[in-house]
Amino acid sequence: MNKKIIIAVVVCFVVVAVGAGFYLFIKKTPSGAESPEALNQAPDQESLAENEDIMENQNVQEISADNNQPAVEQPQNKLVTDDFSIDLPDGWRQAPPVVGATAMAVNANETSSDPAVQKINFKTYVAVSHDTLEGKTIDEYLQNLKSELQRVIEGAVFTKEHDIAIGDKSAHAMEAEMVQQGINFKVLMVVMAEEGEDVWVISFNTTQSNWDGYVAMFYDTVNTFRLKK
Repeated sequence: MNKKIIIAVVVCFVVVAVGAGFYLFIKKTPSGAESPEALNQAPDQESLAENEDIMENQNVQEISADNNQPAVEQPQNKLVTDDFSIDLPDGWRQAPPVVGATAMAVNANETSSDPAVQKINFKTYVAVSHDTLEGKTIDEYLQNLKSELQRVIEGAVFTKEHDIAIGDKSAHAMEAEMVQQGINFKVLMVVMAEEGEDVWVISFNTTQSNWDGYVAMFYDTVNTFRLKK
């Protein structure tokens, strides 16, 4: 997978902001029409509310065909795919992943008093993506990931990096701050390399004002990530 796709997953604030509602709105757009995605705009709130109601009434979450993930009923408070599982905090729910992500979940009940956040209906989210080293060492991969993020998001700053353990596996955690859509965001990216070329990137995205309330939860959640092979 191209690193630009991973970066897109990490910083897809507008797309994930409206979550499943945005996905369904795009799917319902008539062929040939200029969709909000094509115009780089979020759909209006009436459309979002309608589509969120649709999602609430679905017994099985719909998964984007671009990611080739089966539409399977998920256990409560857990994301499960053929490759991994990860526990979710209370109140979080699975959302159709954007292109490039394997799975995604949002804090569906989150609210904000910030008008800019309300405008795009942003919800704190977690995304899990698969990538390959493409012949690089893990250190080269991490540096490339950081450089690409800073190239795409001007002013993005990495504020903390450290090695962590996820179960019996080693991983590297990176915290970054950036501004998009007039909103100050903070991101936790955790990169875990398997044997061979496979890499998993787990990203948690929230606003800087909510960071302190989420950071411990983010690290607790990433520690539940388990590969099935």
